Amino acid sequence: MKNSKNAAESLSPEPIHPLDAMREAFRQLKFEVQDDGDRLSLKMILANLDVVVTSWGDPDDICVMVVNLPIHATPEARARAGEFLHRLNYNSKRKLWEIDYSDGEIRLAAYADTFTGPLTVENFQAWLHAMVQTADAAFPYLTSVLYNRMTPEFAADQAEAAILALWNRGDDADSD
Repeated sequence: MKNSKNAAESLSPEPIHPLDAMREAFRQLKFEVQDDGDRLSLKMILANLDVVVTSWGDPDDICVMVVNLPIHATPEARARAGEFLHRLNYNSKRKLWEIDYSDGEIRLAAYADTFTGPLTVENFQAWLHAMVQTADAAFPYLTSVLYNRMTPEFAADQAEAAILALWNRGDDADSD
């Protein structure tokens, strides 16, 4: 019995380091990535905006992905932007809209644990897709709040509907 257990263990592949999974995911997607050894970043052009995506991870802790938006809230707009982002965070799962109140930088961050299981190339690609699509769908509503064209409450409701429609459309496309 002991030999069969050892044989099964030797057949299971060793999990790869999260950074290696990220590198391979980017390579498969044909993205040019800046690799600083412990942090990967790239610029992406989306439908509504250009973003910078930064990711890093530890195999025994967490992986992090941050999507930095190309817009900063002015001091006058920071409270409105903060309320909008807080409303988006209210029902979100494993992602967090953030604003740096010192300079108005706005970003979408997400965290995945790697102590209960490894990060795979496929999971990272799905995670990347979800993050940039979410940022892209919410961006027009964020700018409407920043330029005082929509209230944070109304804009958050609209952004949530746009994000839900995006994911529902994706679910329908996957079932075809």
